[in-house]
Parts: sequence; C-alpha cells; structure tokens
Amino acid sequence: MITAKDSEFHPVPKSNWRWAETTPLSFSVPQAGILGNLYIAARPNLGVALSSVGIVKGFRFQPHEVDFSDAQMHLPCPDNYTRYTLESGLSVHVQEPPRVMRFQYEYKLGGCSFDLTFRGLHEPFDAADPTQNPLLATAEGQRFDERLGTQWGNPTSDPDNPSGHFELLGHITGHLELRGQRYEVDCYDCVDHSWSRRTETSKRAVSWISAAFGEDYGLHMAMLLDVRNGKTVYESLRNGYAMENGEVFGLVSATVEGYGSHFCPMNVRIVATDVRGKRHEVSGNAIAVHPWYNYNPSHVAFQSLMQWRCGNRVGYSEMADIFGLEYLAERQAL
Repeated sequence: MITAKDSEFHPVPKSNWRWAETTPLSFSVPQAGILGNLYIAARPNLGVALSSVGIVKGFRFQPHEVDFSDAQMHLPCPDNYTRYTLESGLSVHVQEPPRVMRFQYEYKLGGCSFDLTFRGLHEPFDAADPTQNPLLATAEGQRFDERLGTQWGNPTSDPDNPSGHFELLGHITGHLELRGQRYEVDCYDCVDHSWSRRTETSKRAVSWISAAFGEDYGLHMAMLLDVRNGKTVYESLRNGYAMENGEVFGLVSATVEGYGSHFCPMNVRIVATDVRGKRHEVSGNAIAVHPWYNYNPSHVAFQSLMQWRCGNRVGYSEMADIFGLEYLAERQAL
C-alpha cells in the first residue's frame, strides 16, 4: 500500500550507492500534436540527480528532429524529494502527497517553460501489493525478469535494499510556452515514482501504456517486449489496472497487437480483463511520436501520443516502448 511517505526519499545505507528514486511525467496538447515529458532520476547516496525535459510536436522519428530537448546529468541532488528546484530550472512540489504535484520549468537559455499541476484520480496503484495486483498470485507475476528492471517489476522488502513503484493516472492542467508560443494544457496522463537499487544494465524491454479517457476511466499497464524479425512483439502482461470512477481494479490478462514505424508505436489494439471479469477493448492511433533518448543514456523510449478510442469515447495519452540499447543491439546485430 502506498502512503504519503512514499513521495519522500526512502533512506537506505550510504553503501548502497546505486540507490535511485525517479519521477517521470508525460503531458500533451492534443489539438497541437504536442507531447511533453519531464524526468528526474535522483541518486541521494551519490549526491547527484538527472533532469530531462523533452517536447515534440507531430512526427519526429530521429532524435535531432525533436522540438525541444534539455538533459542535464550530475546535478546536485536535492535534500528532500517533495519540494525542490534543480539547477536545470525544473522545480517539483508535492503539494498533497502522493496525489497532487506541481511541476515548473524554465530553460535558462530560453525557448521553453511550463507550469503544470497534476491531480491524481485514484489511490496510487502499487504493483507489489497483492490486494491491488492479482498477478502476484501467479507464477508469471512472481517471476524475475530483467526486462522490467528492479524498479518496476521485481520488488523486494530487504530494509537495506527495498524497492517499490507506484503509478497514478491524473488530470494535468497549466500552460506550456514553446519557442515563443503559449499553449494551454488540459490533459490526462500518468505519473509514477520508483525507488530501488538501479543498475541501468541496458537489458530492459517493456511497454508503458496509459490509455486515459477523463476523470472517470482509464487503463494503465506494463507489457514485456521482444523484438522478432525487426518488429516489436508485446509478449505478456506484467502488471496493470483499470480505473473507474476513482476505483482501481487490477488486470488479470491483456493482449496488445499493433505496428510501428522506426519502433515508435503507430497503431495498437488492447484487450484486457480486470479482476472483476470485466473486459476492456481499446484502440489507439499515434498523433505524435519521437525516440526519447535523453532521459537515460542506456535506454530509449519510442514514445507516442495516442488518440485512444473505447466505444464512443476518445482520449489522449502516451504510450512508450522502452528498450535498453544493448537489448536492441543484441537483436539487431548481423
């Protein structure tokens, strides 16, 4: 179960120098085809933090085509994780932990700024809590898989080396200024927070999918990935949930089928079943894409802003197929 204290740093012995805590947020301006990202990875035992901001407008298949990019490594780590400002100009204030957060940013050389407030729509989903994640009762759910990484799918309760992760669908409001133009932001997407001993082994392969339709409904899931004959295969569900009217219902099964371009998801169809036996069918088409390299030097997230459809409902939120670069290299090598 996630509590307000999980918004803070989780102290571990100083000898655990690989310890990391992360916070990513995606946001969008669908009518302009804009997808934005921010990402913080803090290593308090090393005293450093990474700050990444990236904004894309439309279809950008190469990293040099991305509309705005600011990645700064080895910044001084903040002394707390609920209210801080990094030297990059990115500020975070967890106003009502863990559900309400404010993110502010102004690039010191100009060209991009934003002021965004995230309000969670439900209690955070804890993939390590068997009352929320029914897959923990299965052999598949308990199996270690390096493709997920310790922070997502292989939690531990060792007091010297714990790990945890929560996801939270929410409503994001505020504004973005990009290259002299102001955009109002009013969208739905996902924030999460992870804490673990993080090794960055370049072996990850997981799809991170949020299909958000408004205040009352959305899906979120993590799917293990493979690459076969140069194409992405959505192999199996590792965890996920449906949110309806503020309640969370863990998923027991899901399939994802689709195709991409340059590994970026372009079209997908999701069929999922939750713990109640309720079936969810969702389809998505990309309206913006990019390869997101600057949040982690050892990985790439092939990310898309999807227009989702479920019956007569339409929503907009992000989907990312995340690969360690060595994982891809091993499969692409001649």
